[in-house]
Amino acid sequence: MNAPKISVIIPLYNSEKYIRQCLVSVLASKFTDYELLVVDDHSTDNSLAEVKKLLPHFNGRMKILSTEKNSGGPGLPRNVGIENAAGKYVTFIDHDDIILPDALELFYNTAEIYNADVVHAERYFIFIREFNGKNFIVQPDEPGRNFVDKPTLEPVDLGARMNHFVSNFHCMPWSKFFRRDFLLENKLRFPHGMQMGEDVCFCFKCLCLAKNYILVPYITNAQRVGTPSASRVSVKNKSDGTRLFLSILFSKVGVFDEFMNGLEFFKNNPAYHRKILKYIIENHLKFLNLFNDSEPHAIQKFFFDGLQNPQWNSAAKDIVAAHFYTEYLLRMYRRQD
Repeated sequence: MNAPKISVIIPLYNSEKYIRQCLVSVLASKFTDYELLVVDDHSTDNSLAEVKKLLPHFNGRMKILSTEKNSGGPGLPRNVGIENAAGKYVTFIDHDDIILPDALELFYNTAEIYNADVVHAERYFIFIREFNGKNFIVQPDEPGRNFVDKPTLEPVDLGARMNHFVSNFHCMPWSKFFRRDFLLENKLRFPHGMQMGEDVCFCFKCLCLAKNYILVPYITNAQRVGTPSASRVSVKNKSDGTRLFLSILFSKVGVFDEFMNGLEFFKNNPAYHRKILKYIIENHLKFLNLFNDSEPHAIQKFFFDGLQNPQWNSAAKDIVAAHFYTEYLLRMYRRQD
């Protein structure tokens, strides 16, 4: 039996209400030379039962896999999918999202024409909670975002790619299409143990390492919003939320720093190294507005407690502390002016 051209990977966790729509959207695909890998992360609801109901309709193209134990996020299930994929290309769909009927065909044809390592659809639909076939809207534009109007190669120059990353780069693995050998040759996997932000780390590495990275104007995916996230970040109160998001920050900065330290470009261009870390820190801290306590000194206490935590990445702690100290000095200097 010939290997499929595309491996579609869906990480699954407690999505009994939405997984059927996700799977049906794959069934509706005009491109049929694919395998579907559903990787269950030990769901505690009826998600698997819903998947098995549709198993016969895929005519042997669906495989159901599982992690050894619940991992707490979609990263590890996606890795299991990559390691078991047989297709020339790999794409991901979140368990409560939808892929459009012509998406796989558009992705595949573009990848073949451009010999692409990655095909990246910049725009996507969103819909709130329940899908009724008419409630798609294109994700809102943001200031400074400029989308391509035809298939466009990312520049070879890594500095230009980094400028794109910090301006309007979409860091979710869905709406992207990857050559499987590119992932395997570069050992590209999602970081383990991160409840949030593993997708940013993965997509950044792909942007840095891909020889041919293609941006396309097609809309391939629809994201469901207003439902619990696949990242499964759950907190009981604002204090716990602050601690969790700070720990994720240290983990994320550590992954980025270690990766960039291994690339000649960043060794020769330390300003870009600092620019990327500054962007990661500041972008992540935006989330703290949702979780922080009303008193600023409480945030400071969590932060300084974290600096003493031996379980958190030591290099990342130094970087984040230096960033905060630098920003403090800049604010003081501006006040004097």
